[in-house]
Amino acid sequence: MSGLALDQSSSSGRSTPTDLPHNKLFVGGLSWQTSADKLREYFGQYGTIIDVQVLKDPLTQRSRGFGFITFAEASSVDRVLAVPAHTLDGKKIDPKHATPKNKGKATPSSKTKKVFVGGVSQDTSADEVKAYFNQFGRVEEAVMLMDQQTKRHRGFGFVTFESEDVVDRICEIHYHTIKNKKVECKKAQPKEAIL
Repeated sequence: MSGLALDQSSSSGRSTPTDLPHNKLFVGGLSWQTSADKLREYFGQYGTIIDVQVLKDPLTQRSRGFGFITFAEASSVDRVLAVPAHTLDGKKIDPKHATPKNKGKATPSSKTKKVFVGGVSQDTSADEVKAYFNQFGRVEEAVMLMDQQTKRHRGFGFVTFESEDVVDRICEIHYHTIKNKKVECKKAQPKEAIL
């Protein structure tokens, strides 16, 4: 959810111990006029609500047409989903179980030998990236993705290691500094997970 402004009446949007997926509801198909307060009012009939978020475009501050509701109890979500159709602000809305942020993405437990590296400065070469990561374990390959027009790299790429354990260590650190620039490292995802 980084980079998204949330409706002012919601909490910070950070995960809390009560923020478990089984008590969280995704609500799609919202009218542009639907506020967090209206969502709270409508879904309040199904149980105690801990948090309501209507996601907004960071530039226009308009609703993006979906949001999240976190109930105190998972049974409230079941009650909502037991109702065949929901209408709010004259629009049919689509509530469903919220899936955890890492669902469908490479999870910390998934094994890979490849790391995505983002935020690399333009004056850093693939060889320099490879040299930096060699301190963690043997690098098989470092590739920076190139822009065909400018023939310069696009600031991100992939590093492939001999061992999966090295990837875990690198991703635990998350941010690394290469040539005085902070770069972000995440487990690379197979194309199918992204699509």
